[in-house]
Amino acid sequence: MIQALQLLLSLSILVVLHEFGHYITAKIFGCRVEKFYLFMDWKFSLFKKKIGETEFGIGWLPLGGYVKISGFIDESMDTDGVESPPENWELRAKPAWQRLIVMLGGIVVNLILAWFIYSMILIAWGEKYVSNENLVDGISFSAAAESLGFVDGDKLISIDDESIVEYDDLMIISSILFNGGERVLVERGGREVVVKINSEDINRIIKNLSASDGAFVTPNYKWIVGSFIEGSVAEKHGIRKGDRILGINDIGTIFYTEEARKTLLLNAGKNINILVERYFKGDTLYKHIDVALDDSGMLGVNPNLDMYMESRSHTVLSSIPAGLTKTGDMISMYWGQMKTIFNPKTGGYKHVGGVISIGKMFPNNWNWYAFWSMTALLSIILAIMNLLPIPALDGGHALIAILEMISGKKIPIKVLMPLQIVGMFILFALLIYANGMDVLRLFN
Repeated sequence: MIQALQLLLSLSILVVLHEFGHYITAKIFGCRVEKFYLFMDWKFSLFKKKIGETEFGIGWLPLGGYVKISGFIDESMDTDGVESPPENWELRAKPAWQRLIVMLGGIVVNLILAWFIYSMILIAWGEKYVSNENLVDGISFSAAAESLGFVDGDKLISIDDESIVEYDDLMIISSILFNGGERVLVERGGREVVVKINSEDINRIIKNLSASDGAFVTPNYKWIVGSFIEGSVAEKHGIRKGDRILGINDIGTIFYTEEARKTLLLNAGKNINILVERYFKGDTLYKHIDVALDDSGMLGVNPNLDMYMESRSHTVLSSIPAGLTKTGDMISMYWGQMKTIFNPKTGGYKHVGGVISIGKMFPNNWNWYAFWSMTALLSIILAIMNLLPIPALDGGHALIAILEMISGKKIPIKVLMPLQIVGMFILFALLIYANGMDVLRLFN
């Protein structure tokens, strides 16, 4: 329920501001805006109030929102009056460059919003990050990553000659899998080694990605208990905060969290013996603790990462360029994912998700930092999705305006209507597919 509420609030903010981008640019150019709605008001609305020439309202169907601009064929498919000579307050009466700005207004607002949110997050919470220099024990890799030539314990130095200063697994995964990273420099056994990556291997990996594969890359964090998850199996059996877990079932010393995760999964539902190192009243104690794992195989502990973390605070002035950099990084990451999804060779379309997948990205407790971080990311996603050249989306309408600017001729209504119908069909097909994949995953 908390995840659903966060998703609903986040999307409501984003939709209203996206549509405001269209609304304000239309008004600047003297267009009449007939409706401004959050959610769709098919047949009826939950609330509506007319202010000036515009009806503001909330629909009952929580599928985005819209502004109805006079003289514009949109998702409402309203063609009343479009065959008559255009009035000066209609969008169709405006030059193509003005219509282009109106079409891109929502996208621009979403990108500015993401920039603003990231800047405000930096002011309010500052930045915590993992310094790559602190990862002295290197990285653990999934089987898929190892097939590219990586070896557990490799220390990442650079990707395509761009040095890795702050470790961010999302950015690293994006650079390697989605943005065409071809040359990764690592330190292995005290010497530098180049891992060369080709697109065929990347396509194979993406096509066969599975949630059961584990993380593509995971820092080799020493496994020191920082906190417990509610209902933690480890806490019930006497493991304490600050304990360092050294081994499981005497199968060899296990120093890192990813090694431990794999071992625990192999022993799900079984009794295991854990060796811990504990500091007590100035002494170092070593204890063997018997633990009965549940079927998940998880101990329910969060590692203490303080020894790896760095932090920096931001002023209002420093947050602006830092927020812009963060926005650019996230745009690059998501754009890379989009290219992968629409590339049939990767099979990326199999990993598409809908509302359920997005909702699960929010935490199951109310956390404002996580909420605003996710809202900024969703704002970028919304902007990029709307930029797609599909007639029913802003990108499709913008493309039509650009074609008219180049040709100097308006595209006739008999062409625009079929394009809009095709665009709506494609859009609904994508929505059904993405959310259908979510439903199928619930039963797998």
